Amino acid sequence: MPRINKKATPAYWSKKKDMSERKYTDKRYNTTRWRKARHTFLLYNPLCTACNRLANVVDHINPVRLGGDFWDSNNWQPMCSTCHNRKSANERLL
Repeated sequence: MPRINKKATPAYWSKKKDMSERKYTDKRYNTTRWRKARHTFLLYNPLCTACNRLANVVDHINPVRLGGDFWDSNNWQPMCSTCHNRKSANERLL
């Protein structure tokens, strides 16, 4: 059976479009320095501060857009994506 080219499927391009529409206002998230810092932080802080599940997101306690320091590790907390999304949604209402 021939292999299907994944790039030819509509599902691939619709997902690609969705990914390209995501925009972070701060370009520091897409740097090697941030990826290394995030990885190291999650290595030493593996549990979510809200629910004690495995954390996969480094959250800024005081949001950067509201004056929190981006690189200050005292302003970081480990969170699972569910808790992080809930916290971020609540912050947008402020």
